[in-house]
Formats: sequence, structure tokens, C-alpha cells
Amino acid sequence: MKIEEAVAAATAEASALLSCLGQPVVAYHVTAIMREADLEHAREMQLALMRRSIEALVDDGLEDVAAEHFASLFHGRVGLTWRLLHLPDGASH
Repeated sequence: MKIEEAVAAATAEASALLSCLGQPVVAYHVTAIMREADLEHAREMQLALMRRSIEALVDDGLEDVAAEHFASLFHGRVGLTWRLLHLPDGASH
């Protein structure tokens, strides 16, 4: 899996977030997370993006619970995709 494929996989089904934050903003942050080789730093970046996502979704009119649920699903997809991209066997990125 390449970084571009990872970003596409992580942002699939994220139309609400892409709409309120903008596709370039989301793609930039997800790309930065995918490029980060350090697991802990990648998680910190993910959490920051998740918090920003919740704020943006709420600002865009979504209720808190719905925004948190959506952001949690997005966070999970980003984390799973990061793990697939950074396979422990040293597979190329």
C-alpha cells in the first residue's frame, strides 16, 4: 500500500468531514499521519485531528454525540490504515 492509497482508504466515507473541513485540509492531515513512522506520534496527530474534526462537525451543525461518533469511526479508519501501511515486516510504503 502506498501513502496515496492509504489516504484514500482512510478518507473513504468521510464526506461530512470533507465537506466542513475541506478535502485539502483533511488530506493534508491524513497524509502527515500516514507519513509518520513513529506510532506514538502518529496517535497524537490522530487525536488532534479527531478533536478538530469533532469541533468542525459541531460548528457545521451536527449534534455533539453524532459528531463524536463520526469522528470516532474516522479515527478508527485512520488508525487501521496507518497500521496496514506500516507493516512490521518492513514492507515498503
